[in-house]
Amino acid sequence: MRIAYIMPLLLLAGTVVAKETATPPVSSAKLTAGAAATMPPGYLVGQPPIDILKLLPPPPAANSVGDVADRATYAASAMGIDAPGWKAAQTQLYPPDPQFMGTLACAMGVKLSRETTPATMALLTRSFADFVPPMNAAKDKYMRARPFTTDGGPACDPKVVDGKDDKLGPSYPSGHSGLGWLLALVLGDAAPAKATPLRDWGVAVGEHRIDCRVHWTSDVAGGKILAVAVYDRIAATPAYQADVKKAAAELAAAPALTCPAN
Repeated sequence: MRIAYIMPLLLLAGTVVAKETATPPVSSAKLTAGAAATMPPGYLVGQPPIDILKLLPPPPAANSVGDVADRATYAASAMGIDAPGWKAAQTQLYPPDPQFMGTLACAMGVKLSRETTPATMALLTRSFADFVPPMNAAKDKYMRARPFTTDGGPACDPKVVDGKDDKLGPSYPSGHSGLGWLLALVLGDAAPAKATPLRDWGVAVGEHRIDCRVHWTSDVAGGKILAVAVYDRIAATPAYQADVKKAAAELAAAPALTCPAN
């Protein structure tokens, strides 16, 4: 949570109540139709699926302490529109596009691409393949509305038009937050010396979704639980461990990447 949000949250925590104006989100299954055909095999092929619904608690109930805190933080985030966090969030809208991967490369200190680091990209892509099914299962179970649908926006994502959510899908858990944390953990295995900046990057990915006003704070926390559940399963597989070794050798030999300071 940004420090600037703390005082407004304290002021609002006793007064914010749930609204009933949120527009229903479109299911993840509809938004990801056809993706399975192009998704590479993950590390858990042939294994029992991750039962994420046993590991991930439901989002806060309406008017619960957690719900009130979520809504207070969302209200306070209006102060950050067009601020640095909002603008940083706009560089991480669509993983794994080049702009999103560029922010990860800067945290890593190595250019990441299929041409320059193929083993590393294969490691990340296969991890992502195992992340998508439990993410969709959780999102479609809870079908939580995005925060901007409760008051008509604004949000930093250009897919959000007039406070409607027909392109981003359900809010809980945050896929961006989960993916950011998962990639940080996976790359931290391949490059332990970079573990701290990678985890800082992973945390920031989730925080930027709050800055962007497209996720509740509890969505971001849920995304990290999802990421750890996926990581724990894939990290135990021999195929993952073999790919980590390949990526580690590749990254050790890759030229350093210097990015401008924020």
